[in-house]
Amino acid sequence: MADAPDRQETGLPPEQEPSAAADGSERPQRIVVLRDFCLRAHGADCERCALACPHGAVSFAEAGAPVIDGDACTRCGICLGVCDAFSSTRVTMADLHARIRRIALRGERAVLTCKENVFPGLEPAANVVVLPCLACLSPEFWTLVLAEGIDVTIAADLSYCTDCVRAGEMGELLYAHAVETAEEWSGRSVGFSDVIPEKENLLRDLADPSGVDRRSAFSNLVGEVGDIASGKRRLRNSEVLQEFYERRERARALARLNLGNGTEFNDFVPEGLTKRTMQPKRQMLLEALERDPGIAARVPLVLSETDCALCTDTLSCAAVCPTGARRPDPADGTLAYDARYCIGCGLCVGACPEGAVELVETTAETLLPAEDETSL
Repeated sequence: MADAPDRQETGLPPEQEPSAAADGSERPQRIVVLRDFCLRAHGADCERCALACPHGAVSFAEAGAPVIDGDACTRCGICLGVCDAFSSTRVTMADLHARIRRIALRGERAVLTCKENVFPGLEPAANVVVLPCLACLSPEFWTLVLAEGIDVTIAADLSYCTDCVRAGEMGELLYAHAVETAEEWSGRSVGFSDVIPEKENLLRDLADPSGVDRRSAFSNLVGEVGDIASGKRRLRNSEVLQEFYERRERARALARLNLGNGTEFNDFVPEGLTKRTMQPKRQMLLEALERDPGIAARVPLVLSETDCALCTDTLSCAAVCPTGARRPDPADGTLAYDARYCIGCGLCVGACPEGAVELVETTAETLLPAEDETSL
């Protein structure tokens, strides 16, 4: 996923979360606003974050950007699932995706659950990812995971959603929508279980082998010790090795996508620089399409379109575009447009003095590279 100006996401398992500051004091998770990804900061009237927040913790400043009421916010992460402008201070969505992939690379099923389902005394297994709320994951996140062929299961008792003080019924509604949407787009399914896998403890089982044959428990322990002595277990669970393969494969995928994030010199703008910003959710979708182009026809999109017969290259649309999908071409100053960066915000429609721009309904097939590009 695209690099963000700040840390994003929520929810690694408790034992992996940095819960204390260097001086020993508690360092609680916070939700922050990333202005680069906020449409209101660019003049739009979007209110999705405020409408989705189950506790009314999001309001808007006079300048337009969202403001979070720290006392009302429960850190459920629902805002992360509905908008790229919100982030957790602990771990990014890219971090979370990388962890799920490492679980899959170990040959294990990735199991996702929420904090409401983890009771005191329950130690989730290493393949369990604990989230504040399942609704913090977007349809694009689920689609990417499914497109990669990852075996992923949700382990939760949904009856807890109704009484959940963190996210309430809004959490269940949004998480169900995200999963159903991703299943429809990808043509694959997310598994479901009401049992959370627990961390194995062979020494405990040997001491109290209830439901386990004592001879089998001892044999398992001997085999486990043998693996440790031979180094096989170390290799099998090597996070360093998995991270290496993850970085290498991701670098290759991003190279194939050929995204032009960042700034570029441009003599046709007063500042001399133009900037393109890929929304993280759009990049997740692009990565999913790169994995399985067949998904594209099932993903509906709203994108801007220019009537070239009316366009006079005033570039008013480029001046208001929040992502750089529309910008002056550095070569000759005419309008350049990259649909991959367009998020259908509509700001360009109102800005064009000739009425040459409109929003159109299409599918993600528009985002696929041309045939001559795929053959390179």
